[in-house]
Amino acid sequence: METVSYKCINCGGPLQYNAEKQKFYCEFCRSEFTDEELKKHFGALDEKLETTESVSEEKADDVPEGFEDFASNTVMYTCQSCGAEIIADKTTAATFCVYCHNPVVLSNRLTGAFKPDKVIPFIISEEEAQQRFFDFCGKKHFLPKNFISDAQLDMMKGVYYPYWLVDSLKDGNLFATAEKRRTWTEGDYEYTETKIYKISRAGKIDFKDFPHAALNGENSKALKYVNPYDDKDFKKFTMAYLSGFLAEKRNTERSDCQADVDAELRNYSEKIYRSTIKGYDSVRVDSCNVSTLKESWQYAMLPVWMMTFNYQGKDYLYAMNGQTGKNYGELPISKGKLAAFGAIMFVLLALICLLGGYFLS
Repeated sequence: METVSYKCINCGGPLQYNAEKQKFYCEFCRSEFTDEELKKHFGALDEKLETTESVSEEKADDVPEGFEDFASNTVMYTCQSCGAEIIADKTTAATFCVYCHNPVVLSNRLTGAFKPDKVIPFIISEEEAQQRFFDFCGKKHFLPKNFISDAQLDMMKGVYYPYWLVDSLKDGNLFATAEKRRTWTEGDYEYTETKIYKISRAGKIDFKDFPHAALNGENSKALKYVNPYDDKDFKKFTMAYLSGFLAEKRNTERSDCQADVDAELRNYSEKIYRSTIKGYDSVRVDSCNVSTLKESWQYAMLPVWMMTFNYQGKDYLYAMNGQTGKNYGELPISKGKLAAFGAIMFVLLALICLLGGYFLS
């Protein structure tokens, strides 16, 4: 399988994208290159992707018994730097050689219909991502002691995940019932006046670059919770941005996601119409109808700092938006700390009850 490894223009060392510098960096000669400089040098690689069709990937013929499922989901590729043959799963688009540790891009995974239109490069560096995870854990009082370690932080990886970006022009209307209440007292009587209003809202809503994960699997939930991204940092896709990071290829088509996107945009449309109804004591939405006037889809790679780990036999996941820093985390709870807290609360409540009974007696 064909791979691409971006080499330093000056010394031939591996290039990686540096989020802090917002440049491509060589750790050997410390050279730095801008996106434009690499395009001039490696432009032919990306031009090739525009015209190359996606190819079927060959599987090994001789598969040991019991490994059929594993073989059907993996392929072999050859590292351009050391020649080693490495196994990758079927959605991997960029990775590292486990022998020479050089970053490689599996170019055939990004050709034809699978070539992304846009990319947001990593804005948050690895060091900042680790510090933010440390701060996130610091707010969790029931986290197991010594849970955070250097080994734990080393498990954090920068991954470009595939997203569909949807531009959708909606036309809709909303009908609601609202109430205004006024209460006053005259003599021994309290009066309440309720006025009921029938309200309608209508108009067009233009959604731009609405993101929806283009990858099915265990990480798709986390991808939803690290949204949204800021479209100010979108750039035209080039494979060089993947160098030094992991990347996944989409495994869904537009038809697979259309129903979910329609439902999400309808919910957002209803919230937008509803937000314009103000000044009432209560509002009940009676109906909301939304239709699509125009819609287009693009394919993008968006940055996520991802960490998965196992603690006492259970898997946990932490993800952070590589552009904005918005995070989502599942962390273990120390049963000992939780039990100690419960015991302290029980003692405090018991003391309050005893003191309350003493002063009231």
